[in-house]
Formats: sequence, structure tokens, C-alpha cells
Amino acid sequence: IRLTINRDVQWIAAKAIADAVKSSAATSGTVIVMDPKTGAIVAHATAPTFNPNNTKNVALSLMRNPSVQDVYEPGSTGKIMTVAAALEENKVTPTTVFTVPDSIRRGGSKFSDHKNHADWRLTTSGILAVSSNTGTIQIGEKLTNNQLHDYLSKFGIGISTGSGLPGESRGILRPVSDWSGTSAPTIAFGQGYSVTAMQATSVFATIANNGVRVSPTVIAGTNEANGNFTPSKPRTTVRVVSA
Repeated sequence: IRLTINRDVQWIAAKAIADAVKSSAATSGTVIVMDPKTGAIVAHATAPTFNPNNTKNVALSLMRNPSVQDVYEPGSTGKIMTVAAALEENKVTPTTVFTVPDSIRRGGSKFSDHKNHADWRLTTSGILAVSSNTGTIQIGEKLTNNQLHDYLSKFGIGISTGSGLPGESRGILRPVSDWSGTSAPTIAFGQGYSVTAMQATSVFATIANNGVRVSPTVIAGTNEANGNFTPSKPRTTVRVVSA
């Protein structure tokens, strides 16, 4: 079996994430480098790690693959899906202007930006640029709950990426029937649902690939005994948004 991993990129990625985890005193960290057009995983590194040739004294927790097994709320990185959905549905344009307060009430709860500010006049692009929660809530309100849920599903949230890696989680995306009055505004800015690092990588790869989601893979193909190389089958592709 021939992997898609590029050993030079893998070495750099492994060192970079190990240094980052150490410098920030983090529990763990993951970095994934993916070719958005083919889905090929060029590098896939986690820290802390272990030597697979010597696992006698390695804790079982270290043998997990957090990039596909552990889930987390994407937070502000999820805003790109809300904005992409609203653009695709022609509810906004990049230059649509919103009045953006520093806090807003929805469903009986208060939602705030990361800092206090006077009312801003921001375009859709500006809201994304400054990562405004209240602005993204207003963009999300241009969509129905079903539309927002459907676009997150199209981006692969709540669905296995098809990477084939053992123990892969589907993440968490509750059906609209289970949403409360605060679900839509919360989900709009990246909370209230969970993703794996592989799913998050796939989301940005989809944007980079002109709106087409390609299933990630670590298998390039197989080398036959006669020396011939047989590439793996084409990956599953889904058109999520227009280019």
C-alpha cells in the first residue's frame, strides 16, 4: 500500500505541532495538510505521540487518533459555513451592510462579540473579517433553520468524512427538531455542534476547491508485485456551494 503522506511535509508538520503544544502548554494538538482537489492527506501529525515500534509502556490514551476520534466545537472557524450558505442562497452579497452591535438578544439569551464596541456598520465580508458573533447571527437569520442545517450537512458536519481511519467520529449535529430558541444563533457562529479536526480540514479544503467537497484519504494506491502502481478509486465528491 502506498500512502499519500509526503515524508518531508510530515516531518515538518510533526515538529511544528510538537513545538506548538510545548510552547502553549497544551494537552495535545493536531495538524492536517490536505490536497483540496484530490483529498490526499499529505501530512497528519499529533502531539504528544509515540513510537509504534515500541508500545510496551505507552498509555492507551496516546494510541488514540484525536484528529478523527475527538470532537470539539469549531467556534469562529465555523462562521465560514454560515456565510457561504447565505451567499449561496442569495440572501446576502459580500457587500451587504449590517448594523452590528456588540451584543444581541435571541431566544431569551444574550450573545456578545469578543469585545465591547459601539455599533458598527459592516459588510458581510467585514463581519467575517473581524469575526463578529452578532453580525454572523444576523447573517444566519437570513436562512431558515433547515437551510442552515442542510448546508452544515453538505459541508460534512455530522457525517463521516470517509477517510477510512479507524474509530472516526461523525461529530455532533442535532436535527432541527431538537433545536431550541438559541440553537440557530449559536450554531451560526460555530457553537452548538461538534466536529473532528479532519472534518474541519475538509470544510476549508471545500472552500479552497471552489465549493466541491472531496473525501479525504491516506491511501494513494497499491504497488503490485510486478512493480505496477494501481491508484485508489476516485474519492466521493459533493458540490456544496458554487465557485
